[in-house]
Amino acid sequence: MAKGKAKKSLKFIILLVLIAGAIVGGFFTAKHITRNDTFEIIGDKTVTIQVGQVYEDQGAKAISFGKDVSSKITTESNVNNMEEGSYYIKYTVDDIRYKNIERYRIVIVIATSEGEVSDENN
Repeated sequence: MAKGKAKKSLKFIILLVLIAGAIVGGFFTAKHITRNDTFEIIGDKTVTIQVGQVYEDQGAKAISFGKDVSSKITTESNVNNMEEGSYYIKYTVDDIRYKNIERYRIVIVIATSEGEVSDENN
């Protein structure tokens, strides 16, 4: 009977070693796959424009588990370039890795100085 018990213990130990190896291997594999993952705003995070000036948003990029998911980025904006103030553009990604993460660009609209003409191409 002692021999049978030792055999069961050995099988159990081998099973534990295999499970631990799978966990450690999975951790390092996931670390390797996600090493270049990012969710970031392209360009400046804060932009200042003059009243009436058009701002062309450069957007954001997202890499999740080594795959470009930038096409899943949605934006929400309250920018009013016709009125002075501080506004935002919010970026979110419909992706499991960045599910509850938001990125913001701040757009500050200022009045033009007297005699200064706003250049709508900037």
